Amino acid sequence: MLFLVIARVVEGTPLEQIVPLVKPESAKIWEYYAADRVRSVYYFADMGGAVLLYEAASLEETQAAIDQLPMGQAGVLTFEIIPLKPYSGFEQLFAKESSG
Repeated sequence: MLFLVIARVVEGTPLEQIVPLVKPESAKIWEYYAADRVRSVYYFADMGGAVLLYEAASLEETQAAIDQLPMGQAGVLTFEIIPLKPYSGFEQLFAKESSG
């Protein structure tokens, strides 16, 4: 199952608190990427956070992995996890009409 993880920097967090965590956070994300868990990751254009697509068997498994991220553990980021499912609109759009 695929999950959209939205990570936002906690408002008012000083840059000095974030910078030392960038490398450990990136290393953990790389670990998940190498394990075929993280499918893609992007920064917000304003650098106020990031989004990633995470593949796991369940929401609980995803939450457990996200709980291991250093920036979350330090209280620098908050996370929202949204379960995704495949888009099914194409089937409706291209379904053959039955002749009756």
